[in-house]
Amino acid sequence: MDHDAEIVRLNVGGSLYSTTKQTLLREEDTFFNQLFEADALEKYSQVVLLLSDGTYFIDRDGELFVYVLDYLRSGKLILAENFQKVAMLREEAIFYQLDRLQQQLATYYTARNIAKGVITNGGLLTNNAEIAGGHITLGYRGTFAFGRDGQADVKFRKLHRILVCGKVSLCREVFGETLNESRDPDREGHERYTSRLYLKHQCLEKACDTMAEKGFKLIATCCSGANGLATPAHSMISSQTSATSQQELMNQRNSADYEEQRWAHYTEYVFYREPSFPAMITLPATSTYFTNFP
Repeated sequence: MDHDAEIVRLNVGGSLYSTTKQTLLREEDTFFNQLFEADALEKYSQVVLLLSDGTYFIDRDGELFVYVLDYLRSGKLILAENFQKVAMLREEAIFYQLDRLQQQLATYYTARNIAKGVITNGGLLTNNAEIAGGHITLGYRGTFAFGRDGQADVKFRKLHRILVCGKVSLCREVFGETLNESRDPDREGHERYTSRLYLKHQCLEKACDTMAEKGFKLIATCCSGANGLATPAHSMISSQTSATSQQELMNQRNSADYEEQRWAHYTEYVFYREPSFPAMITLPATSTYFTNFP
C-alpha cells in the first residue's frame, strides 16, 4: 500500500474528518507537512494531540475545516453565495500555512466587494479606514410635525437629530464632513469609541444610503413606542378643578407642542461591515478567480 494513501483521522475542534495523507500533503511547506514529522507533537503541543485511537486532535475551528479539506481535495475555493466568515476562514488558512488558499480567499473577497462597490484606490484593496470593519449605530428621536393648534391636514415626520455611535475613525470615514464632533470633547485616540457624535443633516434616508454605499448592512434595530393617546400625568381632571384650569388643559392638549410630544419616539439602527484583509491586493487581469493545482 502506498504510504501516502493511508487513511488519516482528524478531530478538528470536536468535528471528525477522514481523509488520506496524500490529500493533506497536496501543498508543500504547510502545517500538514510538519504534522507527520517526528517532533510535530512537541512543536504544536498547544494545539495538536495524538489520541489513543490514532486520531489527531487539532484545536481549531471544526466547522470551517470542511472548506480547508475541500480545497485540499480539489484545489478550488468553493463557498456558498451568502458565506459570511471569509475573515475567519482566512485565519484558518494562515494557521495551516496554505498560501494558495489565502490567495484565493483574497481574490474572492476582492471580487465580492467589487459587486458591493466598495473597492477604491484604482483597483487596490487596502487595509485602511476606508474599508475597515465594525459596527455603527444610528439613533434619532422623532415625532410628527403638526400645524397650528394641531390641525394640519398633512403631518410630516420631524427628526430632532441623528446620533452616531461607534469607533470614531470609522464614523469619520463613513460620514466625512457631514459628521459633527462638537459635542465630543476627547478627540484623541485612533481606536476610541464614542456615542456623542451626530450628523449635520436630518435626513434619515441620506444617512442610510451613505451606510449602504460604504458596504454596511443593517443587522438590528429597536424602537420605543410613541406615547400615542396617552395623556400627561395631570390629565385626570378632578371634579374640584376649576373651569379655568380645565380650559387651559384643553388648550394645551389641542396645541401642536402637545401633539408632537405624545407622538415622540426613539429609534436605533445597528449597521455592520465585515473587516477587510490586512494586505494590498491587485485585481486579477482575467475573470478566472479560482485555479486548480498544477
